[in-house]
Amino acid sequence: MQRSDIGGGEGPDLALTLWTYRKRILVFTFLGALGGVIASYVVKPLYKSEVVMYPAVTNSVSRALLLEQNTGRDDILALGDETNAEQLLQMLRSDRVRDRVAEKFDLEHVYGIDPASKTRRTELIDAYEEHITSERTELGSIRIEVLDQDPQRAADIANHIAELVDVVWAEMARERASKGVTAVERKLAELQEQVQVTDDSLRMLRKLGVHDYYSQSERYNEYIGAAIVKGDHRAVQELEERFRMLAEHAGPYVRLQDQLNYDMRRIAILQMKLEQATADMESEVPHKFMVNYAQPSDSRHWPKRWLFLAISAASALLIALCSIVLEKNLTKIREHHG
Repeated sequence: MQRSDIGGGEGPDLALTLWTYRKRILVFTFLGALGGVIASYVVKPLYKSEVVMYPAVTNSVSRALLLEQNTGRDDILALGDETNAEQLLQMLRSDRVRDRVAEKFDLEHVYGIDPASKTRRTELIDAYEEHITSERTELGSIRIEVLDQDPQRAADIANHIAELVDVVWAEMARERASKGVTAVERKLAELQEQVQVTDDSLRMLRKLGVHDYYSQSERYNEYIGAAIVKGDHRAVQELEERFRMLAEHAGPYVRLQDQLNYDMRRIAILQMKLEQATADMESEVPHKFMVNYAQPSDSRHWPKRWLFLAISAASALLIALCSIVLEKNLTKIREHHG
């Protein structure tokens, strides 16, 4: 009669097998746990430092401070929204930030990358992303985490990345604003030159006696009327002569005066834009609100000895069980073919 026909089933067989091989199981598990403990001491420890910041809502000092009318999004003290947080994250993950951090802290040497390797940059990017991460928190802030074998260097890298946000952002804004300043200055110079030409033409008309067409014509009409009432024909004739001279130059005067007023309004607008662009170009206002600066950690983040111990022991136990199953199956195969 087969053993499976007896009421014991598979349970007693499994328990009996495990008891039979208990020494092997215990030895494998002990050696695995011991290996995990040794590995946790051999593996170079990593320390974690982190920076927490909030994005600012505005990137334009001129809009926030120089405009007379602004909205809530122009408040220089307002926290940024989801869009601002994504922009800040994009900046943190940019090549400009990564390359400067790698150069300042010589990360190729820190991460053990061969300078002569053809894939040196790819290896550096992969190692950088493994050790340095940035993400949004559930409260809308941005957290930068740095893992490094040196706790002080981990803190220095995290704080330096936070500083680079303003440096790189200012460079990008300055690059764009400087071109705007140049364009406005060039147009402003053209307008000022045109105003000078118009003003010279008006000065020539003033020498001819045309100072203000509208007020002068009104005055002449009043004087002519008064002279007619008095019967002073000589005065009437003289005033009419002056009025004809005024009328002769009225057209050019009005056109030049209107052009001058128009150009002066445009100059005022351009001067305001130049002031705004210059303020943006020279701005040193931070683009984030710092919540926590990184501090050197006094405890290792990785490896966790208990985790190494548990994983190694579990792996060794699994190997022991697999060896027992393999041995039992090989025994059955030999018996079957024997």
